[in-house]
Parts: sequence; C-alpha cells; structure tokens
Amino acid sequence: MAPPTTSAPMAPPRELIPDALAEILLRLPPSDPASLVRASAVCKPWLRTLTDPAFLRRYRAFHGAPLVLGFLHNPDDRDLPRFVPNAAFRQPRATAAAADHRKCCVLDCRHGRALLYDFRSCEFVAWDPITGRESRIPDKKVPGVYTNHAVLCAAAGAGCDHSGCGGGPFLMASVGVFRSDFDQVDGDLFSLETGARIPPTDSLYLEYDRYAYSLEVQPAALVGGALYFVGSHGTLLRYKILCGRPLLLSLVKLPKRKHLGSVVAMEAEDGGLGLASMYRYSLHLWSRETGAEGDASWVERRVIDLKKLLPVSSPKSPLCLSGFAQGADFVLVSTDDDAVFTIDLKSLQVSKVREMDGVRRDGHIIPYLVLEALRHFLLGPSDILRAIRGYNLANGM
Repeated sequence: MAPPTTSAPMAPPRELIPDALAEILLRLPPSDPASLVRASAVCKPWLRTLTDPAFLRRYRAFHGAPLVLGFLHNPDDRDLPRFVPNAAFRQPRATAAAADHRKCCVLDCRHGRALLYDFRSCEFVAWDPITGRESRIPDKKVPGVYTNHAVLCAAAGAGCDHSGCGGGPFLMASVGVFRSDFDQVDGDLFSLETGARIPPTDSLYLEYDRYAYSLEVQPAALVGGALYFVGSHGTLLRYKILCGRPLLLSLVKLPKRKHLGSVVAMEAEDGGLGLASMYRYSLHLWSRETGAEGDASWVERRVIDLKKLLPVSSPKSPLCLSGFAQGADFVLVSTDDDAVFTIDLKSLQVSKVREMDGVRRDGHIIPYLVLEALRHFLLGPSDILRAIRGYNLANGM
C-alpha cells in the first residue's frame, strides 16, 4: 500500500498593497472607535498604518468634523460624574467606574485632554475620559492668583493637527487678576507632565474707576496661537502663547451693542477670531476683521432666530448659551427644563443631547471630540488589548 501523500503547506496570504490597505482602513467609521482598535490588533502592518500621523490626518479630512463622544460639565449634584458619554458611545466599565472624578471641577478640554481641579488632593488633573490616563501637578506649583486655566497640546504652534497627539506632552495656560491699587493680570504656562513653569511670564496692568476687572468662569477659545478668555467690562483677554514671540497679554473689546447678552469666544469660519452672542431668542455670530489700515473691528455675520429651531415650552422661557465645539462648528444651548441642544452653525440642524442630570443654568458644557483623541486607542499592543477587553465588558461580550 502506497504511503499517503502529504500536501504542501499553504503559503501565507499575500499582504495587501499598502496603498490599498490605507484606503480600506480609511473607511472604518469614526462612530465605532472599537473597529479601529480591532483592526490595529490584526497585525503589525495594520497597526503601523493606523498610527501613522499622515494616515490620521487623512482620516480626519475624509470623515469631516470630529465626532462627539461625550460632554464634560460641573453638575449641581457633586455626586454625579463629570463626563457624560454620548448615547452612541459607551465607556468601558473599568474606565467609567475608576475615573469619573466626581469630586473634581471641570476647567477645560482640548486636544483630547480634559483639565480638572481635584479639591481633595489640591491638584490639577489632565485626564483622558476614554482611556482613564491622567497626569497631575500640585496646586502649590501654581500661584493662587490664577483663576482660569486652559489645556492644550504642547505642539499646537508647530503645525500639529491634533489627530495623533493624544500621548502628550500637554501644557496648562493660567491667567488671573491680582487686585491692589490697580488690576494686575498675570499669565503663565506650566508643563502638565512635570509641573514646571515655562518661561517667560507676562503681566498686564489695568485701571478701572468703578469695578475691578474679572474673568468669566468659562473655557477659553484657542484661535491663531492665542487663547481668548471672556472677561468683564465688555472685553476678551487675549493670551498669545504660540506665536513665536514673548508671551503677551492684551484686551480685545467686544462689539458695542446695548443688548449683547451672553457671549462665547470661538473660531470664525475663516479661521480667525469669532464670537457667538445670545440675547433672548436671537443667536448672533460675529467675526473679527482687519481693515486696510490695520485696524480691527467686529462684523456681524449672521442672526439666527432660535424660536424657529428649538422646541421651547414658552416664548418667555430663558435660554443659556452653554458652549462651542471648536472643529465641529456647533454651539450648545440649554433651556430652563435642563434640556441641552446642539445647533450646527452651517446646516442649522438641531440635535438634543442625551439627558444630563444636574445641568447648571450658569454652567458651561464642553464637548469631547473623538478624532482629537483617536490615537488613544492605538498606542501599542497592551493598550489595544486593554481597550478591546474594556469594549467587550461594556457590551456584554
């Protein structure tokens, strides 16, 4: 009897052409971040493609505006979580349970990091709500005069598009007012990895006859290498931090309008400084333009009648301008019955945010955008396994 013939081992499948692979991965939906995690776990070439900064830039450009994974706010009830996931996104249980920071105050969120202040430990916390990673710096390293703070990628002034900067490093910009015979406005930068102050610092001296200068408790807008904080006396405080020159503090006057209402600094359609103001049921959009002789002024671009867009219970019900999503071009508006809506400034499409308990009427809501944090899911094999395990637990798999 003839011995059985053995077939030759099958050759491994041929790898996809790199260009074809990139085109396939480019079409994975950002609404399902776990699909990116699973794809990056297939093999090293796929991981290299998905973590390539050039691919991440293409991915962001292909899918358009960033996806909102959730919202950060400071609820009335201090026992409620600070991060509220969007209905389409579910945090892994371990991350959600271990790092909801219920005893912290939300200060800012930008480039994939939320900035909090922990009242128990007296520390500033740079936190990623998706992976739970965080870094802390003691309060004692930051002078108490600073009353408003912003977080940003340390490479924001070097051409980084923030699609792959989730790993850091990050900076905290702090501004505040010291009162004596005059108002001294100070600005400083700190490393969120080491807590070290980054020179140089800057100060601005103001003098008002009736009321001292103060800053509103709301996030700043990052436009053209400068942070803009809403201040008193009809002004924005401009803090130039990424312009390749010594740090510079200055004031920008708001539009002269009898009933300007609540305001939010933002990026205009042309990438310059913009402003949203709301009085009663009218939302006004402004842009800052420079004339032929170098003088800058505000130009009102649009007026949106919110009564035609929002399902309000009464024409007299007050509305609150609660925030702006930079890069996604929508504003957040809350009503007197704790409902929160997003208004797309291009299409005027209105969407109701999932229920958020304890929304404060005078508080601000900060969106957390997915494409700025995309690379958090794709940092390495251990991170991939941890993300897949968390995703499976959250979805009962």
